[in-house]
Amino acid sequence: MPKLEEMQARMTRLEDIKQIEKLQHIYGYYRDYGDWQKVVDLFAEKDASVEVEDHGVYKGKEGVRRYYLDLLGEGGKKPPRPGLLHIMFQLQGVVTVAPDGKNAKGRWYGMGMEARPTASLHEGELRQTWIHGTYENEYMKEDGKWKIKKLHFNLCFRTPYESGWLKVPVVGQQGQDALIKPDAPPTAYFPYPSGYHVPFSFKNPVTGK
Repeated sequence: MPKLEEMQARMTRLEDIKQIEKLQHIYGYYRDYGDWQKVVDLFAEKDASVEVEDHGVYKGKEGVRRYYLDLLGEGGKKPPRPGLLHIMFQLQGVVTVAPDGKNAKGRWYGMGMEARPTASLHEGELRQTWIHGTYENEYMKEDGKWKIKKLHFNLCFRTPYESGWLKVPVVGQQGQDALIKPDAPPTAYFPYPSGYHVPFSFKNPVTGK
């Protein structure tokens, strides 16, 4: 029979997992709504970073702010463009809390839909795409609250709705921005059909490998 201390440790770990899952879900809502400042507030004050697709790595809380507010949110000065729709489902989350109870990792599948006005299209036209990729994130407990330490979304494909991912596996990747440069190049960016899988942050529950 487990000792009281062991049962309390299990309860604490389960509560931490629930809080991290909630944190990631809240990130998804703010991200879809384009509420960039609230997204930034979810990141840790120390050692934070964000890496999405092939944009590169933005380091520190200031780097995270540059990415979400300056690169995506245009400095927070403009509302979302008319016709812009971004929905990303975060699925099959697996959260692993470190023994110290202060750090954790989480893996999620991202499956999304996007409608975006594109400068190259005629006025009033939109580009509609499917998006798929994998999140491998790190979290840390800061002042008693779980925060995102590292968010990494590795894009598998972004494809036109009309053509499908077999014909056009990746379109519209932005790469490093000329004006809002990242602090480092991407650590991993090998979209379909490379067969690349972001390394798992958890062990196989059966084999332990």
